[in-house]
Amino acid sequence: MVCKKEDLKLVTLGFNKISSVQKLQKSCEDKVWEKESLIHLLKEGGGIGFILSEGFTVIGYILARSLQSELEILSFGVLSSYRRMGLGSILFKEIEKFIIINKKSQLILEVNNHNDKAKNFYKSMGLEEIKVLSGYYKTDNGPEDGLLMSKFYF
Repeated sequence: MVCKKEDLKLVTLGFNKISSVQKLQKSCEDKVWEKESLIHLLKEGGGIGFILSEGFTVIGYILARSLQSELEILSFGVLSSYRRMGLGSILFKEIEKFIIINKKSQLILEVNNHNDKAKNFYKSMGLEEIKVLSGYYKTDNGPEDGLLMSKFYF
């Protein structure tokens, strides 16, 4: 599959795109957030997000929350058929623009320690491993370790 940059559209996540995020989360085999939780995050929880589309097809999203001096990525995904095309980088760089404009000093996230593809992507974006979070994720196969990753901005 070829994806042309001129066919891409990046928009800020609004209430009208919540169902698109939920569909993407399901397609990416991520935890699907409840509609009410997403509304609360965007309305009162310091939430920010972006949606990436090609034509009428929503192909990626990133969801974060703004804390005092940092930004935490909460959920992030690109449809499997669109991966390895630089689209995750587009979404990530949009979050970095938000960090710089809003003078945040740190980006943090947690990732499953077994998810090598995600860990390698985050490392390619400049994040560093900070700490293993023992038993952080509850899965059908029992608890799995998470990994706290971070990047500083000055």
